[in-house]
Order: sequence, then structure tokens, then C-alpha cells
Amino acid sequence: MDQDTILLLVIGALGGAAILFRRWYRAQPRSYKVSEQWHNAVRMVVTEHNPRKEGAVIEIELSPINEKLDTDHFMVEFISRKRELERKTLSELGIEEVIISYDGKSNSVTCAFEKRDLMRGIRSLDIKLHRFRFLVRVSKVSVKKSPEFAFSSKSMLFRPDTGKYN
Repeated sequence: MDQDTILLLVIGALGGAAILFRRWYRAQPRSYKVSEQWHNAVRMVVTEHNPRKEGAVIEIELSPINEKLDTDHFMVEFISRKRELERKTLSELGIEEVIISYDGKSNSVTCAFEKRDLMRGIRSLDIKLHRFRFLVRVSKVSVKKSPEFAFSSKSMLFRPDTGKYN
């Protein structure tokens, strides 16, 4: 074998390795923290797992600093263009597979459900979707609210521009 053939084989092997690495990297699960905010002494984090896949999952986590939370309902508040509010619980939206887990060490509560179930519930109730936010009722009196979200053209969660800068 001459030197040109060996060079072509090495370039082909590197190109094949690059293609295999790209396939492996794109198959890895992704998680995007869409929002994180504090309500008094409670941290609320909204995370979207694998947003471009069919089985995308939305996860809402509440982590208090001191005491344990007594959560009642996880809800979605839909906001129309005229700023009219409509609240629906996850069960009213037809989301049946809701995973609620409690962490004893940090007293945190996590709620996870599939994004396609949320979209199916919005379509079945014929809700005019402009913006929405997630709500968690804690101890029957206080409600923790996430910031407003919208869906992008590729059905990914994002925080739309409020138009207020100063």
C-alpha cells in the first residue's frame, strides 16, 4: 500500500468515528431549566426533559428551605390575549399519568407529566392558547405561580417577552 491509500483510510476512519460520535451525542437525553424562581422561602423550578422528542416531560419542583410543604393541587392557568384567566387542574385537562414524588431529605415535591398529555388536554377543551403558567396550591391558602410560558413553533416551552424593560 502506498502513502495515499493509507491517508485515505485514516481520513475515512476519522470521518466514520465523527459520524458515530454525532449519532451517540444526539441520542443523549437533554434537560432544559425553563424557569427558576423564589417565592418567599420556596424555590420553584420548571424543567423540560427531552423537549424535541415524542415523550417530552415537564417537571415542576418545589423546594422549601425550612418546613415541609403540604401541596393540594397542581394546576395550569391559561391567559388569553385580553388577560382573562382560566384555571384547570391537571386531572381536568385529562392528564392521568402524573408522577408526584416527595423527597424526605430536602422536603421537596416534584410533579412530572408528559407534554403531549398537556397539549391533548388543551386541544380537547378547545382552549385558545396564548400564554399559560403553572400553579401549585400549598396548604389550601397560598398559591405558588410560575412565570408565564408559551409554546414555540416547535412546541418547546419558553418564557415570552413581557415588553417591560425599566
